[in-house]
Amino acid sequence: MKQTKEGFTLVELLVVIGILGVLMGALFPAISSAMLSANASAMSMRGRKLFEGITQVNIDREGKGRSSIWPHNDVNDGKSDDPDDIAGMSFGTSTEYFKEVFNMDKYGTEDWEPYVTSCDLSVLSGSGVPGVSSGSLTKNNVAWTVAKGLTSEMEEVVPVFITRNADKAAFPCASGVNKTDSVKTKITLGKTYAAPFGNKAFIVVHKGGSADVIKSKDAKIYLVYNQQSFTVPEGVTLSYIEP
Repeated sequence: MKQTKEGFTLVELLVVIGILGVLMGALFPAISSAMLSANASAMSMRGRKLFEGITQVNIDREGKGRSSIWPHNDVNDGKSDDPDDIAGMSFGTSTEYFKEVFNMDKYGTEDWEPYVTSCDLSVLSGSGVPGVSSGSLTKNNVAWTVAKGLTSEMEEVVPVFITRNADKAAFPCASGVNKTDSVKTKITLGKTYAAPFGNKAFIVVHKGGSADVIKSKDAKIYLVYNQQSFTVPEGVTLSYIEP
């Protein structure tokens, strides 16, 4: 008796492929959302580690009567008169600032002496922003824009780090009282830099030390500032410098 070889027919195979395609299409949004949440959480932890590292340096320096190492403006915000100290330097980009924070000119040598020692260079990158290779730090390795002109009088809700995919021009910087609870301005995401997170989300690290993951639907000024008002002291210029 002749035996017939059993197997899928072409039609059956196409049906199976179609079912798998439908399942993949249904699962893809959930997988993408989970990956975004995981990457954003990891990035927020990096931002908080960086903040804590700088804060610890500032506490140590304050006890010695020295200025903080946050980027300073040229006048009226505690800038040091020592041009060889980070507090006496001017920075046009956050890359220039982080190069000094981590002493990149001497990175990998016996003379390497970074200001921040409690975290490494990995806190600057992640989620599509490549890490440093061969000891060379460029703007492509820096995920953060940094507040310049930060003072102790400013409220803890003021952002000090913002991932670079958020439009920094949307953040209030003018002197005087800014009632951010009434500002419903939408923050544009992914306009200048695609990474990290494109137009899906961004990270904010506040002066008080909290790190928030803000999804695109909540990318509005009053939500970033927790619906609070804050004050930029008179005579002080607050700004956010590009990577």
